[in-house]
Amino acid sequence: MKRHHLILIAILLLAVFFRTYQIVERFEFAHDGDLYSWIVKDIVVDHHFRLIGQLTSAPGVFIGPLFYYLLIPFFLLFKMDPIGVTLLGVIIGIATVLSYYFVLSKLFNKTVGLIAAFLHAILISNIGFDRWIVPTLPTKLWALWYFYTLIMISRGNFSVFPFLGILIGLIWHIHIALTPILLAIPIAVIISRKIPDIKILLLSTFTFLLISLPLILFESRHHFSQTISIVQNLIIPQSGENGFPKLIKVLEMIAKNANSLLFSPQSIPENLRLLFLILLLISTFLLTYKKIIKLKEILIIFTLIISVILFFSISKTPISEYYFANIDVLILIIVSLLIYLITKMFKLGLNIIIIILAIFLIKNLIFFVQNEPYRIGYIDRKTIVSFITEDAKLNNFPCVGITYIAKFGDNFGFRYFFYLSKLHQVHPSLNVPVYNIVVPSELSDEVKQKFGHIGIIPPTSVPSKEKIEKSCQTPDTNLTDSMFGYVE
Repeated sequence: MKRHHLILIAILLLAVFFRTYQIVERFEFAHDGDLYSWIVKDIVVDHHFRLIGQLTSAPGVFIGPLFYYLLIPFFLLFKMDPIGVTLLGVIIGIATVLSYYFVLSKLFNKTVGLIAAFLHAILISNIGFDRWIVPTLPTKLWALWYFYTLIMISRGNFSVFPFLGILIGLIWHIHIALTPILLAIPIAVIISRKIPDIKILLLSTFTFLLISLPLILFESRHHFSQTISIVQNLIIPQSGENGFPKLIKVLEMIAKNANSLLFSPQSIPENLRLLFLILLLISTFLLTYKKIIKLKEILIIFTLIISVILFFSISKTPISEYYFANIDVLILIIVSLLIYLITKMFKLGLNIIIIILAIFLIKNLIFFVQNEPYRIGYIDRKTIVSFITEDAKLNNFPCVGITYIAKFGDNFGFRYFFYLSKLHQVHPSLNVPVYNIVVPSELSDEVKQKFGHIGIIPPTSVPSKEKIEKSCQTPDTNLTDSMFGYVE
């Protein structure tokens, strides 16, 4: 076995460790968890074939259904317990590490591929991203392969066009925020100084339509409601900044992401983050000077970044940091090329980069192992629900009411567990025993039982048996009440 294969195996083992260490204890489960669990339940238990996933932050726009169908085997494997979805995060993380190696080895050389694979495997920001089980989970994997197709096209290799059609079709299934970087496709074609064959374009169109079939069917059935909503979201001002302040905010978010990607849990001073990002991008011209990467390929990188900056600066929709996760891939590629450049510029360059990467590994390993998660995740939410269910059975309550003492967001992530526990719920009132869930438990001095940082206030008064039984005649509100972001 060749040396670079042994190194890759070691990197993969590191990636597996970072993504599986205390995987149950550190599994976050909140609103997104409730949503994807409820959608999987809708498909598997209620036999509802779905064309859409959850509602996005853009009104009237949904995520495609692919993510939820990918979750089904893991739910079935663990008897509908959502803990199984953590395996998907591990698989996506390992696939991304392998893809960094393959893509950058193919485009540049194996050393660059190994550096990038190593960095994705051990950087805290990437580890957290792979452990965050949400529909945007494959974003970095998608962005990496999209970068590959663009570079191959710019080099005149149009055989990747059918694969590009698949990637474009996947945008709706991952995140619509990836759309602006499609601007780089015509730039890559122009740079290649060739014209793609009509057959390859037709095949690309076919692969795109095949992956987009759920979207096409949904739009045709619902009078193109999402298309209309997307246009409205782009032209009708929403909350937040507009104009130049919006541009500054976009730049600050990208700089913040780059800082977190490379230095988390530490950080460079906030007022230097944007300067650092600019210097990092300028350094790409040193890579062209040293013939590590071609100038036309740097142009593609800049096109990808600028298209995102311009779109979200002009767009009327609110933005979040995860909208720019695709740029993290470009940052990691640039950094990997710069680290590789050290081997070209210094006689002991290989030793230098081994020391640099070893420092990254040791620093992140110490932090990761010693870091204690704030316990309001999967284990404690599930335990809280089990406690309430058992206590209700012990007290012969045929149904209960549930209220939350929590800020918006922390009051989610319990509903699917209540479904699994089969505890009959009704709307809280004086006619039923009411349990108060407190997140975090420090919000109330009346907490009687704590699990992690989640507290329980048991019913302070119990109405008569007759009143409870009468109130419990209503259907289970946990099954009938609407859920924020969920539609059937």
